[in-house]
Amino acid sequence: LFMHPRNKNLAIGSLIEALLYDAQRERSTRFELLRWLEEVADHCTICHKCLKPCPVDIDSGEVSVLERRILQSWGYKNTTLATRAALGFLESRSPAYNRLFRSTVVRIGGAVQRAACDLAGPLQRADGRPGPYPLQMLRSPLPQIPAETLRDVIPPCEPDQVLVFEPPPEGDGTGANGNGANGDGVRTVFYFPGCGSERYQSHISMAALHVLVSMGTRVVLPPPYLCCGFPAHVNAKTEQHSRQVLRDTILFSQIREMFSYLEFDGCVITCGTCREGLDAMDAGKLFGGRLVDVAAYASERGLALAGAEAGLLYHPPCHDSLDGKAEQVLAALGGFGKVDTVAHCCSEAGTLALSRPDITDAMLHRKRAALAEHLGDRRAATVLTNCPSCVNGLQRNRALGVEPKHLAVALAEKLSGARWLEVFRAQAARAHAVHF
Repeated sequence: LFMHPRNKNLAIGSLIEALLYDAQRERSTRFELLRWLEEVADHCTICHKCLKPCPVDIDSGEVSVLERRILQSWGYKNTTLATRAALGFLESRSPAYNRLFRSTVVRIGGAVQRAACDLAGPLQRADGRPGPYPLQMLRSPLPQIPAETLRDVIPPCEPDQVLVFEPPPEGDGTGANGNGANGDGVRTVFYFPGCGSERYQSHISMAALHVLVSMGTRVVLPPPYLCCGFPAHVNAKTEQHSRQVLRDTILFSQIREMFSYLEFDGCVITCGTCREGLDAMDAGKLFGGRLVDVAAYASERGLALAGAEAGLLYHPPCHDSLDGKAEQVLAALGGFGKVDTVAHCCSEAGTLALSRPDITDAMLHRKRAALAEHLGDRRAATVLTNCPSCVNGLQRNRALGVEPKHLAVALAEKLSGARWLEVFRAQAARAHAVHF
């Protein structure tokens, strides 16, 4: 009853009836009934995909967020320590805290969890039903996080500075014509990496910058450690979300004013949730009037890749920055051959895997079955996706031989080979900081 959008709405109606019955019969309300409202609210990844087919236009994603806000306001919202720590990490802009948290909690803690998963295997229930929360967190191994972050590779940047990446003088001039070209014949974009591409899977933001600069694009990168606020929004952290949105809006406006002499060709992103978060604050209107995925932007610019790699799979994220058009984009880019789409959620769902591992474990096994069906007799396969969180979720299936890869990384490898990171280091060395 809690898993289908229409049924969830019926369940909410039943809860309202139960609360009214209590109030009329007992002259009081037993608010412990709200624990069932939390069950309804938690069974949702806020992907909004149920809105389009809904005959009465109910956005069950926004309804789920509203339910979580109601629970939060009454003090009935359960937020695990792991989720609170993750949200605090995403809000912090302190370089020292970010380095400390990432090296200890994320990397060392992740290694400990992966080792504990092997030890806890015999303790897990054979019927697959969830046990206590600590055992739920040991049902599948956390993904490995790269040692270096984006900020370790690029030049220093203060909170009141942006980094500007200029294309090399010997560039092919692909940005010389069309919308977004400036007086010097170079297109300019604003790239928002978001916490998933900047702080967790940092090679994604490096690859995106490498692809953009290699196409002859000038890239404006915002100050360090910004978050779009979407994780706080879906966790009903209203004050935190308001602070992040206000901070980002002010910074974006100041940056656009500083570069008022440039015409932006768009705000490029590598994360679907970032697109949703930025769209809510109208960030795209400041930078070329649109928010565009890096792969879609490369295709639009006419990037053509040689070769045709066989046997690739594709995982469509819940929050899809390509709007379900990944196969068309990949076909236009070339170099990837026929790509088979694997259905179902990756099971990471942002912080849902930390808050409700009992729910995400069931999602993981459904995804695992779909991957196994597509793999067939193969022992390994690369799974492309365009979401940093999905890269994390797909890595939980490494035992199947699955190698998840973000489209930005795949494009970088196609452009510059396995040594693309070395090429990017040279490109990053030429970036310069600008106060705004």
